[in-house]
Amino acid sequence: MIRRIMVLMGLAVCLGIGHRALAQDFSADVVSNKQGNGGLSKIYSTKDKARWEVQEKNPGMGPTALIVDEAQNKWLVLMEQRHMYMDSLPMMMKSPVITQFWHVSDVNDACPQWKKIAEQAKTDKNWGSCTKVGGDTLNGRSTVKYEGVSTKGDKAYYWVDTKLKCVIKADSGSGSFELRNIQEGSQPASLFEIPAGYTKFDMGSMGGMQRPQ
Repeated sequence: MIRRIMVLMGLAVCLGIGHRALAQDFSADVVSNKQGNGGLSKIYSTKDKARWEVQEKNPGMGPTALIVDEAQNKWLVLMEQRHMYMDSLPMMMKSPVITQFWHVSDVNDACPQWKKIAEQAKTDKNWGSCTKVGGDTLNGRSTVKYEGVSTKGDKAYYWVDTKLKCVIKADSGSGSFELRNIQEGSQPASLFEIPAGYTKFDMGSMGGMQRPQ
């Protein structure tokens, strides 16, 4: 159970889900080859909410979904197989700064925004350079590609969708993720709510973790 939640949060961090990123309604498949996060997942985005879900490789475990409501600063984890939910996450899983990464205010000049986020997260000591490579087409969508280089010389590449104004692909030495089969359009409100009949999961039962406040 703990591992599943950590994997969920790991990709959420990678995507940097945030309310400023979600002005455009869409759904997409999420493909990640990051170690421990392999496989196909799904993301749904609407206004100030997002839902990211993963189908557990073990069919007996069932799917799990993470819902983020940035307007109200709330996170929900839904465990479909158990018909349970969590509405509070351990402090070690919370990182508000990441919500500012995915959405890009200026598609053609994203580097200053990303550097500011690195400074806020106190990771700017690893900041080497950020360069706009130029326009690129990814799965038929118009994007702007960027190259980031750390102080150690490690390179990473990011593709920003010019219409959605968000990162739809990231590729680095530690792994990659990509949004595919992007479908623009309104999403059902029920995707971002606790389903009827679900009960609250007691995090105190997870050894070493805090109970919800």
